[in-house]
Amino acid sequence: MTNDNYNKYTGNYHLNLRITGIGSSKYWEKIEVHRAEKIKGINEKFCEVNTQLDPDFINLFGTDKPSSDTYLLHFAPGWNTNPHKIPVMLIHGAGLDASSFTNIYNLGYKGLQQRLVERGHRVFSLTFPHSHGNNFLQAEIIADAIDKITKLCNCSHIDLIAHSKGGIAVRIYLSGLAYTPYRGDVRRFIMLGVPNMGTDYAFRNPSISYLIFMTGGNGVIAWDKIFYLGNSIDITPRSIYKEGCFPGQSQILYPWDDVYPLDTTQQDWWTTYYGGSGFISHSRGIKTAIKDGGFLIDKLEKKGIAPEIEIAVLAGNNNFIGIIPVQTTIPSDGIVFVDSALNTEGMTKNGAKLINKTILPLNHIELLYNKNAAMWVHKQLTS
Repeated sequence: MTNDNYNKYTGNYHLNLRITGIGSSKYWEKIEVHRAEKIKGINEKFCEVNTQLDPDFINLFGTDKPSSDTYLLHFAPGWNTNPHKIPVMLIHGAGLDASSFTNIYNLGYKGLQQRLVERGHRVFSLTFPHSHGNNFLQAEIIADAIDKITKLCNCSHIDLIAHSKGGIAVRIYLSGLAYTPYRGDVRRFIMLGVPNMGTDYAFRNPSISYLIFMTGGNGVIAWDKIFYLGNSIDITPRSIYKEGCFPGQSQILYPWDDVYPLDTTQQDWWTTYYGGSGFISHSRGIKTAIKDGGFLIDKLEKKGIAPEIEIAVLAGNNNFIGIIPVQTTIPSDGIVFVDSALNTEGMTKNGAKLINKTILPLNHIELLYNKNAAMWVHKQLTS
């Protein structure tokens, strides 16, 4: 992978560009299609930019718009023979799939899956049906997959490793808020760039909404209307609000404007964050979107997770994604604030044990394949 290609893809990672995978199945010993019975028949809305894209995974799902009870369970080589007997399940973030742990965006890098397999772990992963799906539905898929893995491996516990938004779905299950109550079947929960205290990224960076709209990227937009070439265009299907096709995104929102001031040089910064019509857009504001998401971050912070679980948190503080600096005045991995990723007070309030909290000089995408990040994960699994 040349630097030019790295910059081409990762430099626009925050736009969630539509990049097709090639031969994704070859990284797995097998991939199975499963259904979570408790959410059977639920279908979330898709729009043209967030349907399934990977041809291998579309073939397995049978459609690029799977029902929300359907998921792919990926088995890494050595899933039943590697020496570390506690199974590990990798859970991807928004706009991604299980390939984010093997060869994200075809960058050519060795992923976290391969690095853990090399170190003797029994590794599984998921591909959610909707890459921006409702976190409660994804929590139920996680619960269903854990049940299947523990039965296959004849064990009582597994370890969970989640990236970004995927960690919020995990927290729902571990907090007992999923359709299936928590069953005491998780030993350790390891988080990579998880927005534990939420994010206001879409509202804080209104220029991103314009770029996502123009490029057709698989990213959520903070506006419901855009003024383009003298016309007002309704873009609600691509918005973060309840009528949009990104149901899990409003659930991870949290206001950070009292902690970190907004960038007043950005176009429509006030109306985007607080609601109203700007020069090129209309926004309902972050408070409306948080309400649409059911105030999930507040609920998770109040609930806490089961006391027997051990947790480890990794945050990145490199805000350059490719050659583009993002959120330059705030410590972040380019997407998630360091303060949000490291927030563990809500999770530990019932007695859950924090075993490690670390910051590495990595951006949001590097957390998925960087050798030092993988070694950190390995140490959390084996300590």
